Amino acid sequence: MVHNQHYQMNNNEINRLIAVSALVTMVGLLFSGPVGLLVTSLIKAQPPWDGAEVFIASYHPVQILPFLFGFVMIYGFVMFISAVAKLAQDNRGMVYASMSMIFMAVYAVIIGLNYALQVAFVPLLVREGNAMAGFFSMANPESVGWVLEMWGYGFLGLSGWLAAPLFKGSRRRRYIRVLLVINGMVSVLGAAITIVDLGWVLSVAGLASYVVWNLLVLAIMVLVYMEFRPGPAKPLTHPPAA
Repeated sequence: MVHNQHYQMNNNEINRLIAVSALVTMVGLLFSGPVGLLVTSLIKAQPPWDGAEVFIASYHPVQILPFLFGFVMIYGFVMFISAVAKLAQDNRGMVYASMSMIFMAVYAVIIGLNYALQVAFVPLLVREGNAMAGFFSMANPESVGWVLEMWGYGFLGLSGWLAAPLFKGSRRRRYIRVLLVINGMVSVLGAAITIVDLGWVLSVAGLASYVVWNLLVLAIMVLVYMEFRPGPAKPLTHPPAA
């Protein structure tokens, strides 16, 4: 009986961690996306890409704001998958969870590197008046930054896709599972398109894809928070026999 109580306490703790991870991810998503872009546009927005000289002339430190909040989003996603991995109930589930965590690690490294370049290296190149700033800056749709961004989020999509089968039980969890699979498909497809047309990321289709991705992630995290938020005890799995 005592063992079962300890098991239930652990489940409640995982519930809280998953709920917190959803909140952190939403904060990072909103402030690195709509809020960060709005603030940047109000203070000093970059014009459409027209070469490194124009980019350097139009640069302002506030333009790193979305990337700074991007680190918050990375933290939220890593916390989310790390906690969700505890939902695995059998050997197959544990394999999915392990694969999901590996792809999440790849995402964190690639996107963490890209955002570090955007907040530290690109400003250095701008201060030096070095035209190589355009080679790394995401203001340029054909930059290294966009290669890292799209492929990093492709790996994130795979991570969520693999974690999807771990959401079993309630109707809300089934919705989460379906949306994770859809988000995985969208993310992988977005990365694949860059093989033939990297510049599409800032086209109308690319911007529409960005909006769809943000809405999918927001919907997933809202559902996750509603499912795992603190409240009456909700075991993640059936507790083992006493």
